Amino acid sequence: MASGKTPRPTRSSRRADGFQSRVVASRNPKVVREAEESLTTKQRLASPREMRRPRTTQLRGMGEVSHQKFSAVDLDQRLFQPFPSEVVFENYVPHQFYIAALALRNVDRVPRLLNVILGNSPYFELICPSDEDYKVAPGMSSTYRILFRPDENKDYFDELTIITEREKFFVPIRAVGARATLDFPDQLNFSDCPVRFRTQKTLLVRNVGKREACYSITTLSPFSVDPSIGTLGVGEAMQVTVEFHPPKTGVYSSPMIVHYDTGEDVHKSLCGTAVNVNIRLDKSSLTVEKTSLTLSNQRSLVIRNQSAITAHFQWKRFVDQEEEERQKLRLQRQEEDKLVGVPKEHGVVPPLGEQPSLPICTSQNQGTEVQGGSMPFCNDTFTIVPMEGDILPNSSLEINVIFKPKEARVYQETVYCDISGTAPSSCSCSRRGGTNTLPARSDLM
Repeated sequence: MASGKTPRPTRSSRRADGFQSRVVASRNPKVVREAEESLTTKQRLASPREMRRPRTTQLRGMGEVSHQKFSAVDLDQRLFQPFPSEVVFENYVPHQFYIAALALRNVDRVPRLLNVILGNSPYFELICPSDEDYKVAPGMSSTYRILFRPDENKDYFDELTIITEREKFFVPIRAVGARATLDFPDQLNFSDCPVRFRTQKTLLVRNVGKREACYSITTLSPFSVDPSIGTLGVGEAMQVTVEFHPPKTGVYSSPMIVHYDTGEDVHKSLCGTAVNVNIRLDKSSLTVEKTSLTLSNQRSLVIRNQSAITAHFQWKRFVDQEEEERQKLRLQRQEEDKLVGVPKEHGVVPPLGEQPSLPICTSQNQGTEVQGGSMPFCNDTFTIVPMEGDILPNSSLEINVIFKPKEARVYQETVYCDISGTAPSSCSCSRRGGTNTLPARSDLM
């Protein structure tokens, strides 16, 4: 049985002429101040009830166009509040028609004149409620429609010029074209990793967007990304290696920012914890017996790797990289001071940029130069064999220390074993000897 009531027509987002509206009608919109304007396109479309106060570009004399010379609206506000504050088209198809609505509400207490002008873009068209300027009653809105027909799936921009009796301001129109999207995880956690060891994770990254991705990736040490720049087609995939190389124990975190050629930046998160693993020397001290000047003596120690990584070791003169850099700078200054003190008759002093670099110690076993400019242990009295190498997981390696004195005196040296995965271990060698023999002692810590 019919109730006798006439059903209310439902509101549709599609007009009778076939154009589809992308803007939701405003219901009690919230005014957002200019300081809150950092919204993305998706956030802007997801919150259509928020509107921002447009910036005024020109103030006009109200007495020239209206008898109402005074207004209840403050100068930092506009006589007409636009909604939305920016007209945005998204997810469109070339050669199709799209339409969006722009409502301008008179916030004054008296009727006010309103005029809206669109630029000369061939892709946008303005549909006005009236052919001429007309007054809008207080508290009422005048709705304009923007027709958009794109030729291709790219970005478009134009703006509406809003002229009231007191000011002139602009409402931007943006069409957001296809975007590339690399599906990196929001967070990549390395968990517990060996200190001073390169831990890598390989990701399979796809371009799930609708256009070719021209990207670059930036992050902070001790994290790195390879490749950090490149191009990836739509639907294609690639392998990206993220590396974590912590210099000290502790917790690390860093943003990873993916920059696209369209101007967007996507922020991801990298984190990891650096810990010491079970790699150690089997002796805390090493003592070499008395040795004749013409002979040599030898003692040995063992490096035990009871971890799951392949550890690289090297015997060095200084405890860490920072101390190495300080000593290099000190030696360089000493060389420069010597060159400055050379008299002119002995030759021309070359500029600092042309001076030869400091010699790098070579491995006494292999006879090859240590790469990276590091300063390995070098000594004419104590020889360590091998000076550098790798130790497989759950393995050990014997190290021989050869003592060959040059004269009858006390010898004392300190050497550091730099092993990836743990803190450096130190060795101190000292001994008091007679005329023909030299006792020596080496302490390892």
